[in-house]
Amino acid sequence: MANTYFTGEAIAVAQVDTVQITADDAATTYKITIGGIVVSVSGTGTGVNDTATALQVALEASTHPYFEAIAFTVATDTVTMTASVAGCPFTATSSVAGGAGTIGAVTSSTACTGPNHYDDADNWSGGAVPVNADTVHIDSNVNICWGLAQSAVTLGALTIYRNTGKIGLAYDQFATSADGDSYSSTQVPEYRDHYLNTLVNGDVIIGRHLGPGDPAGSGRIKLDLGNQATTIQVEHAGASAEQYSPSVRLLTNCATTDLFVRSAEGGVGVAIDEPDETSTIRMVSISDDSTNTRAFTGPGTTITTWEQTGGDNILQVVAAGTATTVNVDGGILTTEGGNFTVTTGNVAADATLYPNHLSSGVEWTTLNNRGTIDTSKSNQARTITTLNPYRGATFIYDKDVMTITNGDPSVQDTGVSTITYG
Repeated sequence: MANTYFTGEAIAVAQVDTVQITADDAATTYKITIGGIVVSVSGTGTGVNDTATALQVALEASTHPYFEAIAFTVATDTVTMTASVAGCPFTATSSVAGGAGTIGAVTSSTACTGPNHYDDADNWSGGAVPVNADTVHIDSNVNICWGLAQSAVTLGALTIYRNTGKIGLAYDQFATSADGDSYSSTQVPEYRDHYLNTLVNGDVIIGRHLGPGDPAGSGRIKLDLGNQATTIQVEHAGASAEQYSPSVRLLTNCATTDLFVRSAEGGVGVAIDEPDETSTIRMVSISDDSTNTRAFTGPGTTITTWEQTGGDNILQVVAAGTATTVNVDGGILTTEGGNFTVTTGNVAADATLYPNHLSSGVEWTTLNNRGTIDTSKSNQARTITTLNPYRGATFIYDKDVMTITNGDPSVQDTGVSTITYG
């Protein structure tokens, strides 16, 4: 149990792997796979050395970015793979198909490391990679891109400060530099880990700043917190490094994990990064009383409670799921996505709700309105079982698509009406 700080001081070392042709057969296909992309050759039938040379030629000739990031050489029966950039790792596997030929496993002769590796002891103040119960502080401006698979470790607490570099990688671009800031000119996805995956049995604080000045904040913080119950507090989120994603992106699979958002102009999202991501979380609570904060849950999110006093936010919930309570005490909330039910919704004065999510059954069981509810932004059929309007509330109602079982306002038969309750 120790307090440890990420320093990013390790020396960059280029990865070197080797693979050996162990039996040659002209009826065998020899394959090297990186990120699901395969380069292969048929055995020459003239010996392991010739087949190794043929494989090296094919690998070096590949124009796919995964292979272009590696230099391939051959000596006798063995192909050597050397990363083009020190500190930027790759993962290659070998296999054969057909015939009687064989190939050895890809083995590492020199491990990749450098200042951007979480799993290098030289990058930590105590000279050791964090272990169970450690309190971790990340306040270096060095990006953390590699060695992110830390799910076997349960930290005591994790604090990420505002002057921190990026953590994780963009999933839809293939990083070609050790610091993850350069990408292939050909748009191919990232096949290596792109979330820092660690458990935390305590508080996770993101965007903390206690000193002078006004640091911009990290443009990317990606955390997969697994199934460990924790409390996440986002104190600040900087401008995102990716145009269409929030700067703070979270995954969690625990029904007692809570997320508190104090300020997140750069955005904070749960299961919002890669398509088909899922998360389970108990509560999202936004305390920023302006509309500057942006908070999102993706369509694979299971959530019990959403509450906000501000922000301009989007709530999506896994199809056929239920959000028990949604409190819009300020700001703007849009609910969208597939078939899910909100048991109780409360819209306060000066708050706005756009209930755009669609449902094959009931969208809202009970919806109490003291502010503004606008149902005209979606043409999908939706249902409110009980609408309770209060004095001063506004309800914008498209009767062609919205059914209100109890509390149906007296409006025209078709089209959009705006009702203000005096």
